[in-house]
Amino acid sequence: MIGSLAKSKCIVACIADDLNAMILAAHACKDHWGLVELYTRAADLAVEQDAECFFLTYAYVFALQTGHPNQIDLKARLKHYGRE
Repeated sequence: MIGSLAKSKCIVACIADDLNAMILAAHACKDHWGLVELYTRAADLAVEQDAECFFLTYAYVFALQTGHPNQIDLKARLKHYGRE
C-alpha cells in the first residue's frame, strides 16, 4: 500500500503543475468530458510508459462513461501497450 501511494504521487508529480490543477478542477466540477481531454494530454506528456498508461486508463474510463469519440483511439493506445 505504501509503495503504491508513493508511486501514485510520483506519477502525478510528473505532469505540469497547471495541467494537474486543471485535472483537479475538472474532477471538482465533475467535468468528465473535459477529463478525457486532460488525461489524454497528461498521457501525451508522460515520459515513462507506466505513467502514460496510467493517464490513458483514466482517459479511457471517462471516455466510456461519457460516450466520448476518443474512446476508440484511447483503447487502441492501451492495447498497443498490452494494457487493454
